[in-house]
Amino acid sequence: MNVVDHLPGRPSAVVILLAGVTAAAFNTPVALGTTAPAYVTPLMAHTAWTATSNCKPFPGVVTLPNVLKGHSSRGLTLTGTIVTNWVQASTRNCIESLPLSPFPKPLLMPSWADLKSLRTTYPWFDLASASEDYADMTTLTQSGWNTEACGSAAIITGNGVPTPLSLFAYPNNKFTTTMNTWILANCPYVLGRKYGSTANTQTSVTSGFLIVDSINGGHCTDTTLPCSTLATRYPYTPEASLAKIFHPAAGTWIVPQFYRLVSGTSTTGRLQWNCAGAESSHYTYDTGGDSTELYCANDYYKALSNQPSYVVTNMNIRQVETAWGLK
Repeated sequence: MNVVDHLPGRPSAVVILLAGVTAAAFNTPVALGTTAPAYVTPLMAHTAWTATSNCKPFPGVVTLPNVLKGHSSRGLTLTGTIVTNWVQASTRNCIESLPLSPFPKPLLMPSWADLKSLRTTYPWFDLASASEDYADMTTLTQSGWNTEACGSAAIITGNGVPTPLSLFAYPNNKFTTTMNTWILANCPYVLGRKYGSTANTQTSVTSGFLIVDSINGGHCTDTTLPCSTLATRYPYTPEASLAKIFHPAAGTWIVPQFYRLVSGTSTTGRLQWNCAGAESSHYTYDTGGDSTELYCANDYYKALSNQPSYVVTNMNIRQVETAWGLK
């Protein structure tokens, strides 16, 4: 079930109509014999323009404009997390040399000017925070929480994103419940992100956390192939496994998170992958970083396809929060 039947290109009149729908409208009790809506709201971690090798765009990685185009053409929305100190005003910034934990990230970041332009083209493209510096939040005092969470929110809202922000995405999933309670009370966020593979419910989100399923790339699962021995943290998650999670039960909410999508095959260079042929032969491999953060675009979109009629896919995280009366 979609709030509107189709949003190719998301014309502004339709977006204005959607934005004007009130929480009360969505919280109307479901009539006897009808099915409560479920929601699927994709999340893009880091929101990179593309991946790089020696700070040059790597062929075959789906660029941010094409990621948004791909979501639009399938009636999907997207929210992207931003580490604010990685983004510059008008210049795309390569962060490949930053000493990040647990691995360096070969990324070219969009500028704020890029993000403003893309959000004009796709008004449903929303931004959330992943801190100012990608710091380990568990090593900081409240003063540090204020800098990383409240400070990054001020930068994002200062670049035209409405307050409150839908989500604070804890770097590397490092947080405490006390920390999340403090941040939601003192900074303009609705929920904090935590990783898991269970669906959100209207009861679970009252904890202050949004459960997000992070999609893992890695070595292939066919043990007869050389790609099964690649040194990756995880095996490549089969599309069929994702599809079981990403088709939610009525009345629940799933948030699939990806990092970078790739297409076709790449057999040389820093980033290598295979997205063709049998699913068990699919793999992603970063020879100098985190293979987890690459995933095949064809598998990603297939896992999200053919939703039941009660599943809403054209609302973003912010809009579902409103629908569930969280702000």
